[in-house]
Formats: sequence, structure tokens, C-alpha cells
Amino acid sequence: MAEIKNVDAMRMIGYPYLPTMMDGNGSFYSAWEEFMHSDAPAQLDAHQTGQKNRTALIVFSPYSFVYYIGSLFPVGTEKFGDFVTFDLPDSKAAVHTETADTVIYQIGVNQGIERLMKQFEKSELKIPEHLAMTSKPYLVDSWRMDEQDKICDYAGIMYIGEEQDSQPDEYDD
Repeated sequence: MAEIKNVDAMRMIGYPYLPTMMDGNGSFYSAWEEFMHSDAPAQLDAHQTGQKNRTALIVFSPYSFVYYIGSLFPVGTEKFGDFVTFDLPDSKAAVHTETADTVIYQIGVNQGIERLMKQFEKSELKIPEHLAMTSKPYLVDSWRMDEQDKICDYAGIMYIGEEQDSQPDEYDD
């Protein structure tokens, strides 16, 4: 199910990855494998005061993006360990939710985005044409966990911000 709704401000805590770190198939599979087999998930879970989750955050720019792997936390959660924090604002967003039993990180980033966009299109949601050209260029894939630490559902969240200037940058020589 997909709908436009308001999402609360959240803090992403995890590790950032650049596009140059993607695997040959355009995924961050190797990064996810390293993350999942490290002590990072246990550290994140030990500090969680909200619902435990595994999350990917993509922060777009007109020319590139940064991909984060970690967990969403309530705003104000203090930084800990060697993790990086990124604050997401409260916002209107397109949100797709479905039941899930595993974190899907094997597919390429573009395929994951395309899959989510099809859900929004199927629900006839009005979403930004170019997410990177908005004031809130954020896309979140979050898998929430139940009380037994099993994945129970998935949420794909596309923030809806104001359209920004789409003119190419000009440089003085």
C-alpha cells in the first residue's frame, strides 16, 4: 500500500558509502554483508529507544548520491561509536509499506528505486519528477523488526520537497 502522509523527523545512524563503492551489479551488497556480519547491528540495537530496524538512506544531489546503511532513531539520539548521523526532517512523503521477512539488499540501487516508483505510480501518487532537484532529496528503505528481532515489515519513503532550480551550475573561468 502506498500513500502520501506526514513522517516525523528521524535520525539515521550508520555508515556512509559513495557510488564508487557499489558492486558490479550496482548494489551495495558487499557493504551490507560486511555491516550485517559485524558488531554494528548489535551496537545500533543496544542504543535503540524506538523500534529496531535496518535501514538504507539515499541522499541525492543533482550529480551523485550518498548511500547510508544503519538504523533510524528518534531525533536527538546521541552519536555513539564510529557511526555517522544524518537528521531527516519531518515532512510530507510518499510511503509504501508491505510485510517482509528479510532485508533485501542484493538488488541494485536503481532496481530498488524503480520497484518503489512502480508502487507509487500504481497508487497514482504525485511525487517529484527529479528527487535530486528538490529541497528534500531523501529516499529511505527501512525494514522494521518485531519483539523477537525478526524482520516484520518494509517501508519505502520518498520525501516530498519543493522543486529547486533545475538550471545547470555555471562556473566562471
